[in-house]
Amino acid sequence: MTTPAAADPGRPLAAWERRRLRGIERGLRTGTRGRLVLCLVLDVLALTLLAAGIFVALPWLFAACVAGNVAVCLHLGRR
Repeated sequence: MTTPAAADPGRPLAAWERRRLRGIERGLRTGTRGRLVLCLVLDVLALTLLAAGIFVALPWLFAACVAGNVAVCLHLGRR
């Protein structure tokens, strides 16, 4: 029986690839507390503006879209 291609781990990583992956992983782990608080504040702000836009006035909905985009960029952005 042959091993499926998806189970094949491929060639071992080169030293520079391992260093680069370790650096990316380290960057994802450091400074999470302050960044998490900022992300949560922006999420709450975006949801509040969204609710105000639906129930109060349309300009608040636009502000919610802008705040939501900023929050998403912060969540996905690099350090």
